[in-house]
Amino acid sequence: MKSKLLRLSCVAPWLLAGFAACRPSPGTANVETESQSIRAEANAWFEAIAKKDLEKTLSFYAADAKYLSGGRPAASTADERRRLWMEDFATPGFSSDESTTKIEVAGSGDLAYQRGTYVLGAQDGQGKPSKSTGKFVVIWKKQNDGKWKAIVDIDNADH
Repeated sequence: MKSKLLRLSCVAPWLLAGFAACRPSPGTANVETESQSIRAEANAWFEAIAKKDLEKTLSFYAADAKYLSGGRPAASTADERRRLWMEDFATPGFSSDESTTKIEVAGSGDLAYQRGTYVLGAQDGQGKPSKSTGKFVVIWKKQNDGKWKAIVDIDNADH
């Protein structure tokens, strides 16, 4: 009996370690759930932009986010991002229609990217409506509070 207990006490730690290795690690994410969360955030962001809601538009950025808008200086601070969005919203005839084409979440569950396309509306120099198309990439990072925030926002026109 003593030898059985001794063998069990020697084998038990190995069995427990084996069972623990078979379970998903705490850092393994449900990428589909996280992707849906990001899509919901992105759609809310698109809606804020369409409504020209400056504060809501800015709320999707992390504090240290970079906004890299084509043809303009990089915006690395909250004030710089605010200035660029204020310029956009003040453009006569401004409208924006964005569409997500892909979201991919890292297996770690804390980083993701989103890519998509957009159509911008504005008025030309004669006051006539004009449209331009482009594409974007947003890198999202899960924050300590569990919310997703944009850490890099890149856009550029097709021509």
